[in-house]
Amino acid sequence: MKMLVIFGILVMFTEAGVGLLSMNPVCRFNQSDPCYGAVGRPLYLQLPYEYELHLKKIINGAPTERIFKFINHKITLKHPDYPRWQFVADNRTMIISSAEKRDSGRYILDTFDSRGNNRVYHLQLVIEGGSTQPLITSHTVVSSVTVTDSCLSIEKRNVYCSSDGDNVQYSWTFQHTHQLADVNQTLLLDKEVHGSVTCYAQNHVSHGKKTIEIQQCPGDIVFVSVWVLEIIILLSLLGGFHIYARIQRKQSKRAAERRGEPGTRRQRASLQEINHLTQLEQSAKYNRQ
Repeated sequence: MKMLVIFGILVMFTEAGVGLLSMNPVCRFNQSDPCYGAVGRPLYLQLPYEYELHLKKIINGAPTERIFKFINHKITLKHPDYPRWQFVADNRTMIISSAEKRDSGRYILDTFDSRGNNRVYHLQLVIEGGSTQPLITSHTVVSSVTVTDSCLSIEKRNVYCSSDGDNVQYSWTFQHTHQLADVNQTLLLDKEVHGSVTCYAQNHVSHGKKTIEIQQCPGDIVFVSVWVLEIIILLSLLGGFHIYARIQRKQSKRAAERRGEPGTRRQRASLQEINHLTQLEQSAKYNRQ
């Protein structure tokens, strides 16, 4: 019984250690793949057990910034611009207490053994940002992941997913079980599809998800009714414009006629005077005869 209890305690400590390592990534200078860290989280860089260590950052193709120098269990040089970088000599671990975007870059480590033999290591460090949660946490809803659903037409619908973060990759599942082939931010579905759709957003250091329930798009009758209503509104606008134009033309014509009435009266008076003079001349001729 005591052996079982001791074994159980060891298992718990082992699992806790693994969880701690998962929460705070550990990178080694002899790895070929890039090292990924998250903004604001600790990052551990495992250095080789050598007598002398020189860590530099490569800028513009040349190792110009020497971060620290370690010789015979002592730190002989440390760059003042790297206060978040703390070196633990006992286990040769460089701890970045809170990673920042500016920590990204390529680093070179020169090592020397007690005989002066030199070996060079390289490490590409990538610090990614985002408001998604650490990888060891459970898949709960994250506020930065949003999903919207809209019906494009009678036949198709559009589901769109977005998230904060760097180099985010997307994947989809339908009804929590069926993995969808589409890995884009936009998912194109048929109008008959309904149920739960989940968008997964993740990068190298974090992930999140969002699930929504989508209903069937409105049927053909609704779309046709909307289309007919739009046509009626358009025709009403055109008819109203035509009537307004006719009224304006009539008002303009009447205004022009009113402006022309005095001239017409003067013309009538002149004709009457001419007719009167003509009658007088004819009467005079008749009297002379």
